[in-house]
Amino acid sequence: MKPTTSRFHRFFAGPSHSLLPLVLMGGVIGVAAGLVMFGFLSLLNLTLGWLNGANLEDFESLSPWWRLGLPVLGSLLLILLYRLTPVSGQTVGLAYVLERLQFGRGQLPAANTAFQFMAALIALGTGHSVGREGPAVHMGAGIGSLLGQYTSRPPSQLRLLIGCGTAAAISAAFNTPLAGVLFAMEVVLMEYSLLGFAPIIAAAISASAFSGALIGPHSVLQPVRLSLAGYGDIPGLLLTGLWVGLVAVLFHYLVRLFLRFPLKSRAARLLLAGVITGGLALFVPQILGSGYDTINATLSHQLPWGLLLLILGAKLIATAAAIGLGVPGGQIAPMLMLGVCAGGVAGTLVPGTSEPGLYALLGMAAMMGAVLHAPLAALATVLELSLSAEAMFPAMTVVLTANLICQHGFRQPSLLLTLLKERGRLLQTHPLRTALAQRYLSELARFDFSGFDTEQDAHHLDAVLEQKLPWVVVRQGEYRYLIEGEAFAKVGLIWREQKQEQPLHQALAPLLSDRLRLIELTEDASLLTALKTLQQEETAGFLLPVGRRGLGLVTRRRLVTMLTTDDPIQ
Repeated sequence: MKPTTSRFHRFFAGPSHSLLPLVLMGGVIGVAAGLVMFGFLSLLNLTLGWLNGANLEDFESLSPWWRLGLPVLGSLLLILLYRLTPVSGQTVGLAYVLERLQFGRGQLPAANTAFQFMAALIALGTGHSVGREGPAVHMGAGIGSLLGQYTSRPPSQLRLLIGCGTAAAISAAFNTPLAGVLFAMEVVLMEYSLLGFAPIIAAAISASAFSGALIGPHSVLQPVRLSLAGYGDIPGLLLTGLWVGLVAVLFHYLVRLFLRFPLKSRAARLLLAGVITGGLALFVPQILGSGYDTINATLSHQLPWGLLLLILGAKLIATAAAIGLGVPGGQIAPMLMLGVCAGGVAGTLVPGTSEPGLYALLGMAAMMGAVLHAPLAALATVLELSLSAEAMFPAMTVVLTANLICQHGFRQPSLLLTLLKERGRLLQTHPLRTALAQRYLSELARFDFSGFDTEQDAHHLDAVLEQKLPWVVVRQGEYRYLIEGEAFAKVGLIWREQKQEQPLHQALAPLLSDRLRLIELTEDASLLTALKTLQQEETAGFLLPVGRRGLGLVTRRRLVTMLTTDDPIQ
């Protein structure tokens, strides 16, 4: 087995510029994510089936005491899980994935991924108003990151593999590969790249095929064929977009209200979330869980607008409480339910001849697009659910209007950025700074240099001279300096010919100017951080640890050349 593992590692750790290994890794990630999601969904469905019978989301059939007590019980189990888990493994969710992408070099710890698996099972199985998408993304992204770390991929490719895991998890969980691909690139990676499409698509289709082979068709939302009756309904579409945009703004405000709720104890916050959800469920049981049964009923126009309005109000409060108070679940499924209810209300009340179910479908996409700033992923969701390209025109109209109201009219950021800001993490959103923050010095590191210590290693001079490497890193006291190999060799040869009349460090002193001093880093740094350092200090470059390869060297010249010219970097 050992030689096989070694060959596997060598193959996937091959040239970082090669596309084929990345595509194959995307396929491997897809299969692994499909297997994990199969286990997760099987356990979740087993729990929901024990509670609700064949209709897994039928929390409405539970007795009032169960509806009140189930979320509270879930909060108590979550409190116990948190107390049994080390603090370092407790941060989870889609926002955490984004945080690790920009501040953690794309390295997602296995412990957090395992904690997400268990915490999501508890939260979803006990009716908290959260979804499975966020946990699915974290688990898929964790699989991609761990495989990338094992195969020693550079940070930029760890990002890509996390995107593969994201697309694979969404595709496996909901059988929507296109939405998974666009969600990964638009929400998680926040960029579209030609290099990224192939591996991410490979991950999405392999996950969908593998999970489908294991559990068969498993779409949680029933496909519906809906289209616009006529262009005379455009005013109704604009009104629907305006209404859903205002609901999205209200949702943002409620989430921030609960994020800043004056309770410091995690246990107290989780318990309060359970009490709020259980109390609301006494009167509106439809708010429990992800709400896919309510979404399907609304899309088929089975619920009156008055009930939809009541569900909308209660679900807004329950979901904002769950997210703001820290229940470890996803935000997308409750968000879709909010959009469906808002769209269903609009479809009944606005003028027009189109079916109310169409407005419900459009409201779902508009809510997702407005809250997450992900219009393309939202449109892909409509396309895969409606099975009709005719739904694209009304979808684009409503999604665009809702986004303009929420993002530009009320200047609301993406919900994920709001969650990160509350944790003191400000993601770069300027395109240039974002690109620099997502690339790391280790990707530019070179290893063709010798090390030499003027105090202790004078007898190694001959060995350094024989290597004839382009650079020599000279340690003088507590500092290191970057010397060109030819200049070092010239001084060394003269010093040796003069029969060591003076100490070697004195002979090298003319070469050791402050502008040639290197900055020693204890960990990898982004190009944005490196450029800020170069602005503040006169330095020749950086020394930093690069995985199993040891210390790497990034010269100032190499960094500036890469950023400013098309010439090969030196």
